Amino acid sequence: MNNIFLNKYQNIKIFSTVFLLWVSIQFGKTIEDSLAFVLVISIGIMHGANDLLILSLKKINNTNLKKNLFIYISIVFSCVFLFLLYPFLSILLFIFISCYHFGEEHLSDKVSINHFFDISYFIVYGMLIFSMLFYAALPEVNTIMKELSAVDFSFNQIMYSLIFSFVFFLGMNLFLLWKKKILLPDFLKELFFLVLLTLVFNTSSLILSFAIYFIFWHSIPSIIHQIFFISGDFTKKTVFFYVKKALFYWLLSIAGLLLLYFLIPQINLFSTVIFVILLSVTAPHIWVMYRMKN
Repeated sequence: MNNIFLNKYQNIKIFSTVFLLWVSIQFGKTIEDSLAFVLVISIGIMHGANDLLILSLKKINNTNLKKNLFIYISIVFSCVFLFLLYPFLSILLFIFISCYHFGEEHLSDKVSINHFFDISYFIVYGMLIFSMLFYAALPEVNTIMKELSAVDFSFNQIMYSLIFSFVFFLGMNLFLLWKKKILLPDFLKELFFLVLLTLVFNTSSLILSFAIYFIFWHSIPSIIHQIFFISGDFTKKTVFFYVKKALFYWLLSIAGLLLLYFLIPQINLFSTVIFVILLSVTAPHIWVMYRMKN
């Protein structure tokens, strides 16, 4: 039932992507970025707001729940602490684990060979997405990078990352075709998705490009998986239950976001604040999603 609903959602995902591509062509950067911020702050942050509920469903006894809660909070504070000490290193770590996370959400229902291959496949896919995004909007990326860490990426670094990830992703898919682990139509569909995303990334602003992928290609499919895990079904009632349970932690995240923006004078870009919030919650969220899927 889960995969059936996700397959139906695929048409919605493509339509939403094309529609927002049209929006980016018709309207200016201000409209694009405003729309992107609304999407990330609402659905994007919401998709990680039920982590503690998911952990509670995995518990065997209260001791395990307390242990999981301690690990979750420790990961959050470790990410913040690492960012304060080594901002550039923490950004690289965030990108690396996000590569795995994006790949896991997009591909884990489609391919499973062995632990090493699956992890490598997920990371390479995520690296390809980030490389495509950064290659298309490197000046905007470096504006945020300089504000966060005073270090930026060179054109050659991004270009080599793009070539490396594309070659390996193509090679791994050809291997899967050879082993008959995927079908040719599925492989061609993935190539079509990459072409569509390339068009989006090269047309829209950095923030809207990221929001389109993060919301419609990652967050909403993740929410669908979570709702099935929590409630066993996807209905208006289970969606309402998911939102109700997530509301407190979502509001807490928004309060933290606004606090950072208004109290830290060296932060001038709102996109930088959103990045810091995503940095602090992504690592523990990935840990929770790994436990949920396994």
